[in-house]
Amino acid sequence: MKIRRLLPVLSLFLAVTAVIAIAALRTTFHANAMGRQRSAAGRLRAPDFPKGYAWLNTAQPLSFKKQLKGQVVLLDFWTYCCINCIHILPMLDHLQHEFRRQPFVIIGVHSNKFTEEGEAANIRAAVQRYKITHPVIVDQHMHIWNAYGVNAWPTLVLIDSTGHIVGSVSGEGHARLLRRAIKQALAQGRRNHTLAAAPLKFTPATSVPSAGGLSFPGKVLADPAGHRLFIADSDHNRIVETSWPNARGHAKLLAIFGDGHSGMTDGPADHASFNNPQGMALRGQFLYVADTGNNLIRRINLRRGRVHTVLGTGRQSNDTTGGRAGRKQGLNSPWALKINGDDLLIAMAGEHQIWAMNLRSHVAAPIAGSGAENLRNGVGVNADFAQPSGLARIGHNLYVADSEDSGIRQINLHTLRVSTIAGHGLFIFGDVNGGYSSSRFQHPLGIAAFGKDLLVADTYNNQLRLVNPRTRQVGTFLGTGKPGAGTPGGTLQFFEPGGLSVAGNTIFVADTNNQRVVIINAGAKAWRQLVIDGLTPPRRTRRAAHYTPTIAAAGAQINPNHPLRLSIPLTLPPRTHFTPGAPLSISIKQGAHVLAQETLTGGRTPVVATVSLGALREAARHDRPHGKPWTVRLFYTYCSEGPASACRPGTTAYRATVTFNGHGWDRWTIRAKRQQSTTRPGQ
Repeated sequence: MKIRRLLPVLSLFLAVTAVIAIAALRTTFHANAMGRQRSAAGRLRAPDFPKGYAWLNTAQPLSFKKQLKGQVVLLDFWTYCCINCIHILPMLDHLQHEFRRQPFVIIGVHSNKFTEEGEAANIRAAVQRYKITHPVIVDQHMHIWNAYGVNAWPTLVLIDSTGHIVGSVSGEGHARLLRRAIKQALAQGRRNHTLAAAPLKFTPATSVPSAGGLSFPGKVLADPAGHRLFIADSDHNRIVETSWPNARGHAKLLAIFGDGHSGMTDGPADHASFNNPQGMALRGQFLYVADTGNNLIRRINLRRGRVHTVLGTGRQSNDTTGGRAGRKQGLNSPWALKINGDDLLIAMAGEHQIWAMNLRSHVAAPIAGSGAENLRNGVGVNADFAQPSGLARIGHNLYVADSEDSGIRQINLHTLRVSTIAGHGLFIFGDVNGGYSSSRFQHPLGIAAFGKDLLVADTYNNQLRLVNPRTRQVGTFLGTGKPGAGTPGGTLQFFEPGGLSVAGNTIFVADTNNQRVVIINAGAKAWRQLVIDGLTPPRRTRRAAHYTPTIAAAGAQINPNHPLRLSIPLTLPPRTHFTPGAPLSISIKQGAHVLAQETLTGGRTPVVATVSLGALREAARHDRPHGKPWTVRLFYTYCSEGPASACRPGTTAYRATVTFNGHGWDRWTIRAKRQQSTTRPGQ
């Protein structure tokens, strides 16, 4: 649980706490206790939501006076960086499912900790990534947070059918208490005839499939010795293995581990299942995977193509001492892995510790971090971390991307002494280069050794940063600091990059919210997007993608000696717009073979998407696909107008016969032979 110490607590907090049963003080949350408090202090009406605030997963703003009248409402005050907030999402899903036929609504109140988290486009990506289906309001400047007197993430506030506050709890582990309180609030509403006749229905946001077949990849691992690459395709719940990319950034799909469904099944690659896998580490024929959502460490036998669980019970644990082996030892959101001799080092994000598992005995225990969420130096378990999410090793030093304190920490693996390279505390962050006293990061999730230096995925600053661990000097390596996809052949931008892997002069970046992997030549700082021939989304994702029929287009003659500038006419339904900030992606295929693929930054109201496809020139020279039809497909999302946005994925595809001619076009505007058909969001 994260406590916001820097915000002023308004006087309303005193009034609210007078009627609230707080779990930190009591372990019971039952009707009699809450009833006595209400009678002693009076009933407090829930403050209504301000007008004009952005809403997600609903086609209209919600109000206790109108849409929510007669509904029992559970408010979830959260912020998407917070591991504790992520932990309770399955509980909220279970509650929503259990009471789905009753007038019960869960509303997420997103009150951001970090600056980056305050943008609606970034929150929308998080809502899609974590598959949140209930309505979410963007709490601008934390006004709703202050009105309710909240001081910790996550906090859950229950409101009855008359619009009065019943009670609240903070932190994790309150499923039974909340279930009882919700049942009692519904029963009381029926007795008092204040309960609405039916539940409300909403339109949840749906993640659009990307042209590259990945969905919010979290981590990436290069294996130059084996000439292959591993990608944690996190939102698809699978691990992707590819060949080493060629000079054009193209790689062949070698294997997929995981069937795409969320689960924890061991066995053959196509029957095994993961839940939001993140960090990976390779030792011989075994690939170890931090199966974050399952609280497990999995091992993939790459020769046999089988998945096996080596550590974890499959349930979230609050064990900060460890010492057990294999399936008997509970874990808490393992996020990153690193091999150190006969040990597998684990960044235990949920427990704020660094663990080590012996690779032979599978006995695991913490080597650093007390379990308290803080930035504190010390030796071993006398130090504190805050949601460690990335690991790198240089010699006998382990470096940690300590995300919640926006810090870079160092552990001497001989003495276990923990020191701080950068970072100043849980609520001190920014985008500043320089020495230790002045430098600032914002929620870094990835870190990699880069020679004697460190390369950091400064996630919420949308940059790669370079750190000298000896002098503690910090500089910017790549990225503008603003979310985006960049310009092919020009400026590179990121959208919350989460993972890094360095192989010599080549850097691989899991550009999470752009749903791609980027390949960077470190010397020239030239870059390409990874293209994986043969990779498609899992079947469940393809079924939900709403693919439109392919439209026949007029043929084209293209000059292979020049980059091609491609324009795709696209007419959205009336009163809709491209989802602001969300990436658009384009693929050009000849059969199953990918000729070119790019990701763009979505605009507000474009009617034509234009992309420079320099890679196509090289593809033409290599492949020479004379006279064979191409399929050009655009993937995007679009939303209804207004502060509340119902969004849905869209695809538009054209097929045309293309030939190459030295005197042909370097600009191609696709012209359909028949009118494109579209549907409005929610239809």
